[in-house]
Amino acid sequence: MQVNIERETLLKGIGHALGVVDKRGSLPILSHCLLQTNGNGVFISATDLEVSFRGFYPAEVKEAGALTVQACFFNNILKDLPKGPLALVGTDKAAIEIRTGDSHYQLYGLAADEFPAIPEAGEGNLVEVESRLLKEMIQKTIFSVSGEDLQFNLSGIFWEKVETEDGIFLRLVSTDGHRLTLVERVLPESEQLDLGEGILVPYKAMREIGRFLDGQEKVTLGLSKKTLALQVADKHLFIRLLDRKFPEYRRIIPEGFAFRFSVNRKELTETLKRIAQLSSDRFKGVIFNLSADSAEVTFANPDVGEGRELLPVTLEAGEANQLPLEVGFNARYLLEPLQAMAGDTIFLEINDRDHPCRIMEPGNAHFFSLVMPTSL
Repeated sequence: MQVNIERETLLKGIGHALGVVDKRGSLPILSHCLLQTNGNGVFISATDLEVSFRGFYPAEVKEAGALTVQACFFNNILKDLPKGPLALVGTDKAAIEIRTGDSHYQLYGLAADEFPAIPEAGEGNLVEVESRLLKEMIQKTIFSVSGEDLQFNLSGIFWEKVETEDGIFLRLVSTDGHRLTLVERVLPESEQLDLGEGILVPYKAMREIGRFLDGQEKVTLGLSKKTLALQVADKHLFIRLLDRKFPEYRRIIPEGFAFRFSVNRKELTETLKRIAQLSSDRFKGVIFNLSADSAEVTFANPDVGEGRELLPVTLEAGEANQLPLEVGFNARYLLEPLQAMAGDTIFLEINDRDHPCRIMEPGNAHFFSLVMPTSL
């Protein structure tokens, strides 16, 4: 194999591959990316057997061939080389030579035929959607995915198509058992999207989808068997869906709330940020003492110190004579949805200290986060 290719072009492809390769070392070949010549360019592929990437990049092909190279080391060399064209030359020892100007490097790889097969893009059930909307939905839900490896059915984001009087929505839901986030958007193309009873997309895959969509206007989605495929121009992302049943999340969404408070989003966010500076793994709870016109926010960490802030709030719904209400929360669980929201004001809706609180933007029932209180 021998090709001439622009460093910037190659870096884009390796950048996508680097996010996909397996860095845990379970199988040596999974830390490699595969380079294959094809006509007037090179295919770059990477996989961890759950998420796979394949992209085509223009190049001058001098000699056809295929080889593998460790993605991390390849990227490290490329990003520090000067801009401009470089030559990639395969050797008889499953290695790749990188040549540009007076620089000459050789990186060892594994046999190309050891590389796992990458899925092929299907032709059926393809839907083109706006990349901006899909990426925004991911950003609004990914923070509440479970980080526990044992909670397989919580380690991804649930996608489903929902039909209501207001239209056909694509809905994304995530939960870690302590909080739940839901966002839905009307996509004109959603009517063609067949998600069955819903699909569960792994956390790593959702993160890579977000990177994959950077700077793109449209993305084509396709679903076949247990694989979700995304295509942008000559780049493909293939995702093996989680074979787990997502919890019946609708059952934990309260039908109503006894109290609704409005509060300045920026002020509450800044308060929680300051509190987060004093928190630790053992002490991360914050206590709200809510009255009709104020919220006293207190925090104590015996190892560091304590703090108290008073925020103005407005009781929008509920009986003032049933206040004050004291309730505790994990500060980060409140902060993350607040940072994903827009506007000056948010609603805090709550029943009592034992049931979930809902955080939402006024007039927007299509995006909210439920947070379970902590013990006081």
